[in-house]
Amino acid sequence: MGKRVVYLHIGAPKTGTTYLQSIIWANQDVLASRGVLVPGRNRFDHFSAGFDLRGVKQERGDPRKSWHGAWDALANKINESYHKIAVVSDERLASCRIREAARVVESFAPAEVHVVYVTRAPAGLLSAAWQEHVKHGYARTFEDWLADTLNPTGNEWYWKVHDVAEVLRRWNTAVPRENTHVVTLPPRDSAPDLLWQRFCSVLRISPDGVDTEATKSNVSLGVEGAEVMRRVNEKLPEDFPTWQQIGVGREMLANNVLAKRPDKTPIGVPERLAEQVADYTERLIAAIKESGVEVTGDLGELDVPLVPSGGEPDEQAVMAAAVDGLAGLVRQTGELRDDWRRTRRELREERAKRKAAVRRAMVAEAALRNEKVKAAADSSRTLRIKRRVVALGRRSRAVAAMLRTYRRLRR
Repeated sequence: MGKRVVYLHIGAPKTGTTYLQSIIWANQDVLASRGVLVPGRNRFDHFSAGFDLRGVKQERGDPRKSWHGAWDALANKINESYHKIAVVSDERLASCRIREAARVVESFAPAEVHVVYVTRAPAGLLSAAWQEHVKHGYARTFEDWLADTLNPTGNEWYWKVHDVAEVLRRWNTAVPRENTHVVTLPPRDSAPDLLWQRFCSVLRISPDGVDTEATKSNVSLGVEGAEVMRRVNEKLPEDFPTWQQIGVGREMLANNVLAKRPDKTPIGVPERLAEQVADYTERLIAAIKESGVEVTGDLGELDVPLVPSGGEPDEQAVMAAAVDGLAGLVRQTGELRDDWRRTRRELREERAKRKAAVRRAMVAEAALRNEKVKAAADSSRTLRIKRRVVALGRRSRAVAAMLRTYRRLRR
């Protein structure tokens, strides 16, 4: 068997990562049958490994599984497997520092490590990134966030994962350029599975025969929904736990309710910033060309016009979105309460069954103990009788003859 190849899908965030991860995990068994290992049970196993690798501290009280040692555990699963190809997908890995990239390569040695980085047109990326920023609990307006982000020295996290030149520079200290792949996100009007096809071409596997119907993707909240989320975040306490923001804010309110509303106003970068976005786009394309890495897709897809801006959110539209959000949260809370009640009832029933089983076991144990005591008493009585008969046989010839006859019959 040739050397194992480990493909690290390192991001970037908001470039179809949820879509690709949904396909990977929905088809984990199919991929395994083709020699492609997706280690772990779900996406969080890769995320937690990434948190551990990057030294992210887990908040006190976080109910999620501890990620201490998760990276080494993931690496061991890959190193101990018989698969020729392994895939790890976590969009936050784009932020890895040089020493973390080196540790990744060392942990998979002597396997060959490849890096896969997907990027997209800044015109759409900026609004998507701000929206995700709001979903994660932040309250800056789009205008303020843009002013900070379009300054290359501002918004540290954004540029840590979206500055292609810098991301490739850090990773290429550990992974050769020939093993580094940049994929462009296809335009909206492309074939639905084109990104999956491009991803598979990098992995050198067939894209066919997998289920791509059950995939998830992050849908826009629209101007109104994003404003509702932003205002909610303003009212939340500063110490509101991250896992609650993700579970309740992002998943329940944003993704399950606000993102599904019809007739949403698109979130777009204001036209007055068109020149800055054009400069950003030009730098992005130039950086990829100068990097010398393999490009899958079309760099022309990165240069698209701005999405028409919806402008300032209309208060009536925001109010309507807020009411929809409250109704959605009430519905989901009701479902959770029903699940909680059902679970409590099932637990009570199981406890009652267990108590009944324990009582039956105790009765059976007592009966067995009594039988043992009785058997022991009977055995002791029988032994005493035998001893008396033997003693009598020593004194009486007739009894002794009877004993001899009895013993011959027992043989």
